[in-house]
Amino acid sequence: MRMTQDWNLTDQAMDFLQENSKKVPASFCPHCNGPIGEKLVMRDYEDASNTGMFDDGPMLHEYTLKDDRTAREIVQEVIWHSGPCIFLCLEIDGVKMYEWDKKDMENA
Repeated sequence: MRMTQDWNLTDQAMDFLQENSKKVPASFCPHCNGPIGEKLVMRDYEDASNTGMFDDGPMLHEYTLKDDRTAREIVQEVIWHSGPCIFLCLEIDGVKMYEWDKKDMENA
């Protein structure tokens, strides 16, 4: 069956975001109101649904880094393997970072 496949960010990109993004409490304890867990400070900034086969591509996110810069998810490449495979990377200060390896994309 042909379908859109979202490959999202590489593990290295996710590790970078976990280490370098600002974080806020994920929730609060209903008893003591203390913070429980953390989540990255991020927002949706662009809908990339036009990259999918049935207008079903990913929502792209923008992350706030600890140094107040912004890291954005961008579509690195769309390769066809029984449908579009959408590979994302990060863009920081206009520079693509943590891109997928061509060989890994071809073998997806």
